[in-house]
Amino acid sequence: MDEPILQIEKITGIGQKNAACGVFVGRITLGDGTLGTLVSCILAEGADNDAGDLLRDIFELSTKKLENSQGGSLKAVKVAHDACRQYAQDNQKNLKVSFVLAFFYESACYIARHADKIKIFVFEPPKSIEIKFEEGSGPLKPGQIYLIATEKFLPIFDSSIFSDNQEVDLQEIIDGLATEISARDDQSEIGAAMVMVKSKEPQESDGTEEPKEPQETKEETRETEEPATAGTSFPIRVKNPLPLVLTAVFSEAKKLTKGDLRAILRLRRNMAIVAVVILFILAGSAIFTIRQKNEREKMSQVNDYLAQASAKYSEAEAIIELNKIRAREVLIDAQGNVKSAQAIDSDNERANKLASDISQKLKETEVQENISFQVLSELSQPVSSLSTRGKKIVGVGADRIVEVDPDSKSIDETEGLESAVSGFVYDNKAFVLADSKVHRVDLASSKIEKIIENGEGFDIVVFIGNVYLLGKDQVVKFSPIENGYAEGIDYLNEKTNFASWSRFAIDGNVWITNGSKILKLLRGENQNFEISGLSSIGELGIIYTNADLDTLYVIDRKNSALLVINKDGLYQKAYESQEFARASDLVVNDNESKVYLAVGDKILEAEL
Repeated sequence: MDEPILQIEKITGIGQKNAACGVFVGRITLGDGTLGTLVSCILAEGADNDAGDLLRDIFELSTKKLENSQGGSLKAVKVAHDACRQYAQDNQKNLKVSFVLAFFYESACYIARHADKIKIFVFEPPKSIEIKFEEGSGPLKPGQIYLIATEKFLPIFDSSIFSDNQEVDLQEIIDGLATEISARDDQSEIGAAMVMVKSKEPQESDGTEEPKEPQETKEETRETEEPATAGTSFPIRVKNPLPLVLTAVFSEAKKLTKGDLRAILRLRRNMAIVAVVILFILAGSAIFTIRQKNEREKMSQVNDYLAQASAKYSEAEAIIELNKIRAREVLIDAQGNVKSAQAIDSDNERANKLASDISQKLKETEVQENISFQVLSELSQPVSSLSTRGKKIVGVGADRIVEVDPDSKSIDETEGLESAVSGFVYDNKAFVLADSKVHRVDLASSKIEKIIENGEGFDIVVFIGNVYLLGKDQVVKFSPIENGYAEGIDYLNEKTNFASWSRFAIDGNVWITNGSKILKLLRGENQNFEISGLSSIGELGIIYTNADLDTLYVIDRKNSALLVINKDGLYQKAYESQEFARASDLVVNDNESKVYLAVGDKILEAEL
């Protein structure tokens, strides 16, 4: 019966002294002179001596037993299996060996396995099956792919590519896996063999051709008895033009003795071609080497970040019931490591799963408190904005600017602007945005003057005398000059679309809420501020801070909560109340012991 055509590819990680995996391929001549192919994957753990030598001894023993066998093929494989198992048991006391012997002979595959750390799968697209019996056989069919692999190989390999009805390039798959395996710290238990059964192509014959001697091998395989190690530089199968060119050079050189002038010219041409070809080969080799090195370095970085994150996650799990605050800090550090890994490899499944696990644990450690508000003052008109003036709370509304003393509850009123949109108190003056203009109201004399003519926006802040207006896609800055203010200039280096409920605060940096994010800007440049330690964020609106505070107070409109976040982005705690969803503005007193809200025509207060 005709022998099948096989393509065999294999790969293993770098072994250690006491643990290693080997994948071997050998041609076996049976007692009747027929040929077969033995593919063996062997894993040894706990070896007292060099594990690599032990693997080779086991494989050589299996080949000898097969070649000396007298019975059927399955019986021969069973004899080899029993001999290898006994050899491993007798050789070393603490040795744990798992192996698979797969003997491809004529139109069948005969399999024997020992222990369960090496798996066998047969793919016949779109079907696949895992072989779990200890001894047995099955027919070979064109298109089948046998995967014999260690347990630790399977998580890094996507076997779905064998299940699709598409052309499979085993060598390309192995080359890709070599890069990934080489970046791993522990490779000693990684190994696999892939065997593809190919159909024979019909040969044309006129009937006069004499029969040829059978070839010694029919496998398309990298035929070495040594395990292929991760990171091995596999040959690129491109026809090398260099031998042809060199042959032409030597041919022309022989003609020089005849004084052939044209041969001299052709020799020069061919030498130039040789030089160009050599340069291309060297350049291609250098590019390939650099690319492989960069990939290995990236994978190494990702693995380092994930190792740190995993260790911190385990630490947090251990202490979460004893110290939630400390566990939260550790989880946030772990989250930072995972984000660094995802920045390098955004599709890394391990990183994405760890990120999800950390987010879930962070949710368990979130500190949330219910807060109860009392009415500080009830006014005749709705209040759109709140500011502080000393110990007093200043509310800006339609027609009126009111100052409320939280201690005495006394109220002072000043005439304001009927169409006031937003206001801010600075240097005992209220700066009011109304009718696309900015007015300044002296709270001592009640004098009102228009200071900025073109003032489009929906929020206003004054910082060190400069007036800032937040609009739909820009922050405009107006600087004071003699007898007024200069023309407004765009503060943001790049325009950004803001929601109508976005608000901003300034402490030297400009903080702007936008959707579920807080933008931090310095001299108009985005500082890439990120909130960490919070599992989910709704819609951020009102924000309050100043240069004397280390924290940001931000209202999550969707979840009706007040979030307390430090200026490094670390979430501290949350206060919950239905009043937050209805608030138009908020301020916090200097010692951060009380919060004040503007809700409709009321100013509310609560203890923090």
